Amino acid sequence: MSKKGIKVGSVTYAMKARDLLQKNGYKAYLTRNPHPSEDEGCGYVIYVMNLDKRCFDLLKRNNIDIKGTVELGDFL
Repeated sequence: MSKKGIKVGSVTYAMKARDLLQKNGYKAYLTRNPHPSEDEGCGYVIYVMNLDKRCFDLLKRNNIDIKGTVELGDFL
């Protein structure tokens, strides 16, 4: 199974996103971005077990700006 992380603009948004996802029943964790880029947000990503479209919808509805996803592979 592919492991993907959600990229956001700051570590503050990463923590808010993790907390929001956890409150809604997802297993979400912060981890370092294995492929950081200065123009793509902070150095952390949110890893969500069983990541699906509903996660993105939930974050967007709560004004969390998603910068994209990153493949985590065996990083976790």
